[in-house]
Amino acid sequence: MEVQISGLDPMGQPFSQTASVVDVSEQGVRLEGAQVLDHPGATVTLEHGGNKGQYRVVWVGAGQLAGQAGLMNLEPNKSVFGLSFPPSTPDRYVVPAGQAFDEGLRKLIEERRKAEKRHQERRRYERYPCRGDAEIYASGAESPQRCTFTDFSRGGCFLETLSAIALDTELTLVLLISQRKIRVHGQVRSILPNFGLGIQFVHLEPADLQQLEEVLAALEQGTPLGATPPPAPVPATPPPPATPIDSLRALEAVKSWFGDHDALTRQEFLVLLKKIPPQGE
Repeated sequence: MEVQISGLDPMGQPFSQTASVVDVSEQGVRLEGAQVLDHPGATVTLEHGGNKGQYRVVWVGAGQLAGQAGLMNLEPNKSVFGLSFPPSTPDRYVVPAGQAFDEGLRKLIEERRKAEKRHQERRRYERYPCRGDAEIYASGAESPQRCTFTDFSRGGCFLETLSAIALDTELTLVLLISQRKIRVHGQVRSILPNFGLGIQFVHLEPADLQQLEEVLAALEQGTPLGATPPPAPVPATPPPPATPIDSLRALEAVKSWFGDHDALTRQEFLVLLKKIPPQGE
């Protein structure tokens, strides 16, 4: 499949070139035969079948990857290729007894680790080849970015993504694996061009930590990883009587919060509300 690339070069001169699509996702596209794209950061127009879209060059290949480039879709709700990507759902893959994930994944990770040029392993936790879907919730983003995670450990994971996320960026991830949904707060600790991002886990709630341990226990022992057991039924109890909230105090509390922060999560908002005296006090 071919696309037409057009834009302006560093000298401000217009260009147009045909390139071939290697692979495409909801987030972006990888091209080959795109020698005209010689530096990251440029914004270009891709045209296919009469459809046009804006993309940003995230990485440019060198050596054996010369002529290839990774581009991020700047209009995620618009598909130049007329493709409809399915929504993210928990990965129903089950770890086969006595073995890790597929050999293709193992070889891919070995190739990536060679690219990292690590002469000796300095990580605190052992890493396991493991594939699953991930949703990235970055501060200020209108919707999550979807990608694949691999190379899993107690301390973090690797995200295969073309997204331009800066080093040390703090973000929230939802990892989907074997019908489990694990929510973690993490930080970008490494950026590997052509591959993705290394994420360090910073915080997990107890329930998410338990699910993470279940996954890692299966990987360590090579045992099948089934679905999470259904939660025990909780006897129904009548809700407590609602306490009127002083709306003016709540508004002032929110204004004060944004004086020191850029974002407010649902949990943080609930904590703020608990600190506000009931109406009339």
